[in-house]
Order: sequence, then C-alpha cells, then structure tokens
Amino acid sequence: MDAAEFLFPSDLTVTRTKIGKVLLIGSCMAEAYLKYFKEIAPDTVFDWVMFANLAELPDMEEAELRSYDFQYIQLSLRHVVMDEVVNFSGFLADGAAEAILARGQQILRLMLDAALKHNKSHNVPSFVANFFVPQVPVVGALDQIGSAKDFAAIVRRLNDELASLVRHYKNVYLADVDAIGNSIGKRYFLEDAIGFYSHSAYWGPVNDAFDLSPTYNAPSSGRIERLPSMDEVYGSHADQLFKALWRQMECLVRTINQIDMVKLVIFDLDDTMWRGQIAEHYGEAGGWPVLHGWPAGIWEAVQHLRARGIIVAICSKNEETLVRERWPRAVPMWLTLDDFPLREINWRPKAENVGNIIKAASVTPRSTVFVDDNPVERESVRAALPGIRTIGSNPHVTRRILLWSAETQLAFRSQETAKREESIRQLQLRESDRGALSRDEFLQSLGCTVLVKHIQSSTHPDFARSLELLNKTNQFNTTGVRWNAAQLETFFGIGGEIFTFQVSDKYTDYGIVGVILYREGTFAQFAMSCRVLGLEIETSVMHFIMAHLRATAGRTEFVARVFETDANMVCRDIFIRCGFEPADGVVGLQLRGAAPIPSIAGHLSMGFASETAMAAE
Repeated sequence: MDAAEFLFPSDLTVTRTKIGKVLLIGSCMAEAYLKYFKEIAPDTVFDWVMFANLAELPDMEEAELRSYDFQYIQLSLRHVVMDEVVNFSGFLADGAAEAILARGQQILRLMLDAALKHNKSHNVPSFVANFFVPQVPVVGALDQIGSAKDFAAIVRRLNDELASLVRHYKNVYLADVDAIGNSIGKRYFLEDAIGFYSHSAYWGPVNDAFDLSPTYNAPSSGRIERLPSMDEVYGSHADQLFKALWRQMECLVRTINQIDMVKLVIFDLDDTMWRGQIAEHYGEAGGWPVLHGWPAGIWEAVQHLRARGIIVAICSKNEETLVRERWPRAVPMWLTLDDFPLREINWRPKAENVGNIIKAASVTPRSTVFVDDNPVERESVRAALPGIRTIGSNPHVTRRILLWSAETQLAFRSQETAKREESIRQLQLRESDRGALSRDEFLQSLGCTVLVKHIQSSTHPDFARSLELLNKTNQFNTTGVRWNAAQLETFFGIGGEIFTFQVSDKYTDYGIVGVILYREGTFAQFAMSCRVLGLEIETSVMHFIMAHLRATAGRTEFVARVFETDANMVCRDIFIRCGFEPADGVVGLQLRGAAPIPSIAGHLSMGFASETAMAAE
C-alpha cells in the first residue's frame, strides 16, 4: 500500500474527484510540485506564480480566478527565518533564538496575507502547506532539545502559528505536509541531511547533477573516488511523497465540497465491535477474548465519528437483552450501548434492519456505510440498498478507513453538526408521540417555531451552514446542484440571495435545516433536511418568503426550477404544492400574481430571526 492510499483511503470514494485547474503559489521549491503534479494529474492545468519574501502577487482577471478549483500556497521557510540561523553560534546567543522566532512569526503573517491576495478579493479556495520540521533536534547540546534554542522546535512553533493564522481567513485550509513527511519518512526526501536545516526542501536528481554532470563540473568532477548517487545512499521516496501530496489536495477538495459524504455508519457487533461472538465467548466463566488492538481502536473511532456529527448505529443478529447484559465484558470501557442512538438487535434480515435504521436517520443508502465482517451480509445489504457502502472484511483497516477518509471529514463543525445525535434521539421520541395522537393533535402539540434568515454575502455567519446543506442534502434537494464557496460568491455578485430557516419544537432545536436560493424572481434551488419533513414547513416557508418579496420588492410572478435526480422524489412537487404550474418558454415552473399561494400552517409560528434582520429587509 503506497503512502497516498494509506494516509487518504479511497475505499469510500464513489464519485471521481474532478480538478480542472490549479494555481500554485510558491518559491522555487514549488517547481518540484509542478513537475510531479503534471505527471500525476495530466488532465489538470497548473499555473505557477513565483512567490518569495513579501512579493506582490500579479493582478488577475476575475474570470481567470474563478476558473481555478483552488490555489496551493507553499511559503518558503528560508525566507521566514532568514539565513541568520546558519550561524549557529549566533543562534545560541542569549535571546537570539527568541528574537528569530518572534520576527519569523511576524514575517509569516505578512507573507501569508500577501499570498492570499486572490482569496481575499475573490474567495478562491486556498490550501496552505506548512513546513517540514527538521528530522532531528537542531541543538548545541542535549539539554536544549525542545527548548527555544532547538531550531526544530522553532519550526514546530511556526507551524502552530501558521495553523492559527489560516483560521482567520475564509475558505482557507491547512495542508499538513509535515504529517505526510513523518509518515513516509523524511530521510527518503528531506534535504536537511546535506543542506541547510532552514531550507525545508527536497533532494533529488539535481543534487547528483551538481557533482556528476559536466554542466556543473566541466570537463569532469575529478574526484578520486566514484561518487554514488543520492538514491543509492539514501533511497528516494519522492514518487510516494508527491502522490500523497496530490492525494491530500484531492481529499481537501472532496471534504470542502462534501463529495460522497458519510452521514451514518452502521456497525455489526460480533467480530466487528469485538473479537468473537458475545453469546459464545463472553459468558460468566471469564477467559474472554483480548480487547487490545483493533477492537479498542474501533471504540475510539465510534466516538470520533460521533464528534463529527456522523450518526452511529448498531445492526446485529443477537438477543438485545443478552447484548446489554454482556456489553461490559466485551467493551469494558470507553463506549456504551447507549452511545448508539439507533439500534436493531434482533434476528430479522440485516438488509431489512439496515433499511429501518436509514429511514429512522432520515438519510439515504448512498450516505451510509455498513460495517460487517460477514461477506454474505454485506452483499445482501448492497443488493437490497443500492448505493450503500460496505466495509469490514479486515479489522486492521476499518478504523483507518472510517477516520482518515475524506468522506468522513468536516470542513467545519457547525452547531447543527454538534446537535445531530441529540436531534436523532428527540426525533425518535417525537415519532413515538405521533402514534398516540391524531395528526392535527400531534402538530398542535409540537409548539413548532420557524425563523427565517436572509443572506446576501459570504460574510454572513450562517453562510457555511448554507453551503453544507446544499451539498449534503440529497432527498429534499430540488436540483441536486452542488456548490462551492466561490460559486456562491458569484451568485451573490449577480443579485442572488439565500434564505435559510431554522426550526425548533418542544422536543429539540433542529438548527438551520433549510436553504433556498433566489434571484430576481426565480427560486433556483430548495434544500431541506428530511428531519422536519411532514410538518408542513416547506410550503409554509415558501408562502412566507413569497409574501415578503411581494411586500418589499413588488414581485407578483415567480419562477421555480426542479431537476429530477435519483434521490429527490420527495421534493419534486414542492412548488406545485405552492401553486406553481408549468409555463411555456420557462425552464421550470411559474407562479403568476393572481395565483393563490398556500398559507402558513396554523400550528407553526414563523418570522424573521430577529427584529434587526427584519428591519434590514
């Protein structure tokens, strides 16, 4: 397994990552990126802008900037700390190292800000590489390891500073190349074995050329002994390194654009959550299977998935009372059965149980991963639920796939993400109460409040959540179109607006669950979480927004667009239910001024999120 696949698993990838054009901004070291990336991704266009010190980036036309999928920024460590560190006696003088770090942090801030010129002006998605930390302590004596007088420690501090600075910009993310170097082994590529510690660069064929090529040693080197190539002495993993660097970029693109994102992971129990069978191997007699190794790793993986807002569930052919009784023997710490909000532990077919869990979680099979050690069960679930992803044959790779795949990462952790598990629990309680009341009684009992917000720029605090909803919602998504931040920035620039709405009832605060894209009389897209489906919220929100637009903008006619996807059957008639009809010469549906629009459902309380927001309208 090469480093790219090890660090960035592709097991959960369904949709190919399409990267058409990339802007590289960096020092001469970026030339190596350019060479290798062109070989790895021959269908991608790469432009390189030389950048060092505090150089001013050239101006570029908006259309050209919009054409880049992202820009990749490689800052030069040598230009941050300067060659002063080469004089190591001076570096060790009292106060010298501290001054170098303080100055380096200041230069780093200014360099990063200059390199992000196009991000600041046009919100170009940006990945910023950190620095390769020297592979040994760089000290004058052993008692200085890790101190202010350890240059390796200074580079770590600069990496920490860079990570902190990146978080102050929109649509900018850290590319942790040092972590990749640590995994591959820096001895196979890092130049600090032969060159400056502050260079943080790669060695390669050019290093051999300096001594072996007539171009540099005309007419010949004249050395007494044959000089072996660098690869003979150290071995080169440059191919693995650059493949991993490119794969990291692909995964960053996949994460921020939420491609093939996982919302639900369903776990089998026996030989998946623990070794052996709970009915046969975890009785009172003791001598239970060892918990060390992969089982403990799976338990921690479950907790990390929960923290990312991914719902975890159990589907097992077992007796639930026995599982609950023996759970402390199989999983003695760190994880409880109640950490799983959805459970199907019975003897029914697993495909049926998995389908029930997916329905209860209000997701689709294609946003679900099923983990089971039994190949027959995995195949039966795949056959019954097309699009679901299944893993579990090798427990030594399961944790890595679940935690390191781009499809289970978050670009940011929203309030809705943090509350998703509790929302699922309350949803179950709500559905339980639904069965005890008539529909009207149930709806009236909810005390449901809907608050609408109006977004007109990417600076709005709810912009990121809007982007998340547009890209993660499949079932209630009227077009299925996916967006990135730059595209929405363009949408705003041509008069586009976004309306979002958040919902709460007596059971829970669901957070922002819906987003509507609107421009000059056209509802371009409507996406909503299925957790609030069936409460008449979607038609009521449309009534509220259209009434608002009629009152404030004088709009009497509206157009709505709906494109059928393989998953959006539940929302294809949303605009029809709101009074829209097919119209000649219009791509979509049309509502004329004289046509009735639905009223706000009587059980809902609806308004703008605040008086300030309403006044701004």
